[in-house]
Amino acid sequence: MTTAPLPRPMVLVEEESSWSLADKYLLWLSLILLGYAVDGRGFAYLFMGELALVAGVILVPNLPGWTKVFQSPQILLLIPFWLWGMARSVPYWSQYHFDVVRDAMLWGYSAFAFIVAAMLISDPSRLFRVLWYYQRFTRWFLMLIPMITLIYRAFWSALPRWPWGGVPVVQEKEGDVLVHLAGIISFWIAGLDDIISPIWIALLAINVAVMGVIDRAGLLSFLAASGICALCRPLHPIIWKMAGMAVVVVAALFVTDIHIAVPGGKHREISFDQIVVNVQSMFGADTGTDGLDSTKEWRIMWWREIRHYTLHGPYFWTGKGFGINLADDDGGLGKNGFQVLNDHSLRAPHSAHMDFLAREGVPGLALWMIMQLFWGASVFNAYIQSRMRNDLRWQAVFLFLLASWVAFIINMSFDVFLEGPMGGVWFWTYYGVGAAALWIYRNNPESLYAE
Repeated sequence: MTTAPLPRPMVLVEEESSWSLADKYLLWLSLILLGYAVDGRGFAYLFMGELALVAGVILVPNLPGWTKVFQSPQILLLIPFWLWGMARSVPYWSQYHFDVVRDAMLWGYSAFAFIVAAMLISDPSRLFRVLWYYQRFTRWFLMLIPMITLIYRAFWSALPRWPWGGVPVVQEKEGDVLVHLAGIISFWIAGLDDIISPIWIALLAINVAVMGVIDRAGLLSFLAASGICALCRPLHPIIWKMAGMAVVVVAALFVTDIHIAVPGGKHREISFDQIVVNVQSMFGADTGTDGLDSTKEWRIMWWREIRHYTLHGPYFWTGKGFGINLADDDGGLGKNGFQVLNDHSLRAPHSAHMDFLAREGVPGLALWMIMQLFWGASVFNAYIQSRMRNDLRWQAVFLFLLASWVAFIINMSFDVFLEGPMGGVWFWTYYGVGAAALWIYRNNPESLYAE
């Protein structure tokens, strides 16, 4: 199988003292992303992402050649997106105060796209380094996430809490994990890694099996990303190894009729019946399971209410703005309301698209959709071009970015993901890397081979 693996870049064996501030920043950001991926909300309460955002905004104007980032149409689309976001945020500060900032991170984390793109475009050799960091991330993530998940699920009540937030120091969401697993398998199948040991494939398969019985949106994200890669590279051995493992596991669960309860897993279990129920639920069928059907109906009802007061109501042009608690304002607390938490901490409607519509109205949703569709179409077009030119490494990069982007988009369509740093910092970093990759491919494609 022909691949385009990434050997260790020579720049990484240089003395750290010779690195620029931008190089050190990208390494720091990579470590922050690892923290969000393996520890989720627990790591988020250290506020490292917010600190990195401020530092990046300060650092970028001091980079030589950073203004070339404005040659990227994907980055230019951020400007009206920001302006409309600020227009729907600033007027509500006097009423909601810090809640405005918290909710506005739905669009605020997009500053990472600008920061990362500017750093890569100012020195195209950094793209190679970022991809190599991701290669290292795949190993660390697959090793750490089973331990983190076990600790969180088995010892949740005994875990210490952050004194300023009341959140466990270790906390993870299965949907988030599955999105990262989708990125990893996309990275492998795209051909950016060389020889993948069977132990890594087995670790990935086990994680998918355990997380997939708990979270439907994450599982759908993983399957979608894997499917895109399989369509583009149907003969890749990892596809067949993963398919073989899946068949063996499902057959074993069917024959043995084993039922293994997942600790704290929302009444989910590892069993053949659970797989059948989850698949039925993903494709819209009623499963007869109260937990799955009730959460699906709750989302549908809430989204219907949002469409009613925006598309057909008084908030068509403006939305309700940032700062207001949508769960409280749209339906209230209780059996017939949308606020399901007694502390009123639920604020978003489990869909980034619906969140944009509710808070920014139709113009905000349109800006968001245009930006994402243009980014996705541009990356897909670049993949087709690089494939026609038989440029193995560039087509691998664009396939990886496209499949990972699809996984993120699907998960944020059914969960509160983009609104927090666990999903927001990661997603907008992908967006920035993609925008930079498109610019570099047009202007300096050989830099990806400068090892």
